[in-house]
Amino acid sequence: MQTPVPRTLVVATSTSVPGLEAAVQAGTHQRVDYLELASRFKSCYVDYGLVRPHRPLHYLESLIRLDLRLALQVAQLVRCRDYQVVISLSERVGIPLALVLPPRIRHLVIFHHGMSRQKLRLILALRLQQRWDIVAAISQAEANGMQSELGLASDRVVALHTPVDTDFFCPTISTQKATVVQSLGVSHRDYETFIRAMSQLPHIPCHLRIGSSWVSGSNVLKRDILPANVSLQPFVPPDHLRLCYLQSRIVVVPIRASTQWSAGCTSVQIAQAMGRPVIATRRPGLAEYVIEGETALLVEPGNVEELATAIASLWDDPDRAEQMGKAGRRLMEESFTIDRWLDRVEELTRWMVEHPTLK
Repeated sequence: MQTPVPRTLVVATSTSVPGLEAAVQAGTHQRVDYLELASRFKSCYVDYGLVRPHRPLHYLESLIRLDLRLALQVAQLVRCRDYQVVISLSERVGIPLALVLPPRIRHLVIFHHGMSRQKLRLILALRLQQRWDIVAAISQAEANGMQSELGLASDRVVALHTPVDTDFFCPTISTQKATVVQSLGVSHRDYETFIRAMSQLPHIPCHLRIGSSWVSGSNVLKRDILPANVSLQPFVPPDHLRLCYLQSRIVVVPIRASTQWSAGCTSVQIAQAMGRPVIATRRPGLAEYVIEGETALLVEPGNVEELATAIASLWDDPDRAEQMGKAGRRLMEESFTIDRWLDRVEELTRWMVEHPTLK
């Protein structure tokens, strides 16, 4: 008989979006991890709506990239409502929670930037690594790196790749023609290299869509001059975003070389779910979200010539591009669905409950 999941609190590091649940139900927004987890565990979630506005503290938290006030509010909520498990969906809240959660609380934290030198030094200095039951990194490369850096047992550090809603992001029969190269997103993007590559391909039209649901991209290209074949496009909501991907013959995700090993993974996943071939920067974590040569081409960071050659090769070979897009769709359906992710989080949660002597 399966162990019942105890009272679980899901902690999201995001701002409440009015009407989000209704939009998901209506099919105009993809399923959201914290909503799905709360439903799976028949529990609730909290986000920044739990914290009262305080501009100086908000500024401090943005500088250190730690949600101190949210952690304190969560710790208080856990004590008042007798939660037994906390799932932190980001280290922004998971790190400070390690200091304030009672030791009896089982705690799983998902790291999105696990190889940050500053974060690793902070964790080691405060000996926080022993206060989490499970550390989940969003790539195996980062899980291996964190295990080595923090000296944790292999069953305490796991890979938990981010999911994609393959029902929402799904290629459909459409009158939308795939006529452009498109690059989307803002976090850790290397648009300087991408624009220089596109300037060598003046016959290929390109849409540049800088921004995301979490980060504004309004100032990213303030000093750059776009070549004539590159047009800057506005950020659009998810239901319109699908049309943008359908319009793309190739999706390019250029990433800077940094310790953010899995930056760009969401854009790469959506592109493949939409049946589009991907060209991305070769990074240790991001490479795990594609099959090189089958669903994507990977290029070295900052290499303008290699990126331009990769774009031209797929643009000039539409049959190959189509086959890569189909292979990418299969990969997402087989390995990266949100239901598969939910099953894995539930499995990890049950494991924590069954091993209460981890800390």
